[in-house]
Amino acid sequence: MRVIGGKAKGHRLLSPLGVEVRPTTDRVKEAVFNSIQQFIADANVLDLFAGAGTLGIEALSRYAKQAYFVDSSSKQVNLIKKNLMKTKSLEEAVLICSDIYSAIDTFSQQDIAFDLIFMDPPYNQGFVQKTLEKIGHTKILATEGIIIVEHNLKEIPPLEVGCLQRTSTKKYGSTGVTYFKRREE
Repeated sequence: MRVIGGKAKGHRLLSPLGVEVRPTTDRVKEAVFNSIQQFIADANVLDLFAGAGTLGIEALSRYAKQAYFVDSSSKQVNLIKKNLMKTKSLEEAVLICSDIYSAIDTFSQQDIAFDLIFMDPPYNQGFVQKTLEKIGHTKILATEGIIIVEHNLKEIPPLEVGCLQRTSTKKYGSTGVTYFKRREE
């Protein structure tokens, strides 16, 4: 795993050991960041189910203002911290070891909104639907914000949930990447 663009381009990131974390492939990451490049500069970013932090770190490398990393595993949060130190991005990061849904509630209560939200939950366990429902009933996605969900193609995200509307899905082998925005009222 490596950073593929921006100021930390080429930095190798530490990979998690074991099978509980499945990092985003460089191919998928490159396609995603090419599609959202114009939205990254000065963005407030949320990396949910952060794992090794590759998506949030890539955003910081491409000049996002700040990235919040949320993972329920302290082991993964420590790995993210090491990767942030390797890429000299720790000052722009907020690390949170918490249940994803509790973190979303906290952001909502504190009126924190994000321009980009990355979700890369464990595949085929219902996290995509449940997390989108949670986000869709809050205001943590900025008015012009985008949610990017990485998922197995067998797990199809809904067309609409709460205030969110699916805008597109791209396929990369057995991986899908689905984009959501706020529904126009």
